[in-house]
Amino acid sequence: MTEIMTPAQAAVFREQRLKEEQRKYAERGISTAFEGWNLVTIGDSDCNYYSYKHFVVTQIFGMGIDNYISKTGWDKKELIEFLATDDDPNEDPWKEDVINYFDGMEGNY
Repeated sequence: MTEIMTPAQAAVFREQRLKEEQRKYAERGISTAFEGWNLVTIGDSDCNYYSYKHFVVTQIFGMGIDNYISKTGWDKKELIEFLATDDDPNEDPWKEDVINYFDGMEGNY
């Protein structure tokens, strides 16, 4: 017999399924994060985003810099300066933002 889920149950089921998928990506060495309800991959040319910084810059443009700052607590001048001068796209602050604010998970290398 088929059981009908409530909208709340369906949301919990979907979240559990996405978390399991995220864990499997991590086991294969692929980093991930959530863009809204979408699980995206981070790390190489076959991924949605090439690096943590690539993901962060996309979020800044999508959300607007003020909303990003509100979410993450960056100082605006410091964020702009770091975006302009940082040469390592997988620098810890980018990775930390992805993990802390976008439910990211680093791949097991």
